[in-house]
Amino acid sequence: MSSGQLDCPWCGCGWLIPCLTCRKSFTFAEVRETDIPLIEVGRREVVARGLTNVSEEEIAEWAEGMAEALDEFEVGDVVVYLDGHYWKRDAVNIVFGGYYVTLSLKRLPHAEALSDPALLDRVLGDKDYWLKRERPDRE
Repeated sequence: MSSGQLDCPWCGCGWLIPCLTCRKSFTFAEVRETDIPLIEVGRREVVARGLTNVSEEEIAEWAEGMAEALDEFEVGDVVVYLDGHYWKRDAVNIVFGGYYVTLSLKRLPHAEALSDPALLDRVLGDKDYWLKRERPDRE
């Protein structure tokens, strides 16, 4: 499901992917095929998060956005989330402006953490990491 990123991406909302079923957050997710339409996934997400002021139109917009975000991936791809974007775990030479920061990375921290698991907390869990890279045009 989507991250539900807030204004504190260092808490994990800017770099982890929550599971709609168990509500835990994960570093990696595998793209899977489902018979459940994205609009229904969106409805379930709204309920799971306890959101009460989300319209059917907003859910439909979310579903359309998720379809676009997932369009570049194939079933079985392992993906990560970082500041508003989904990436294949093994992506390299990444340059983008996210919701909160502008980043230029040779490799995703998520992938680097496969050999050093504490790296994610040291880097992406560090508030200063985000504040130093905050986009000046961020609203």
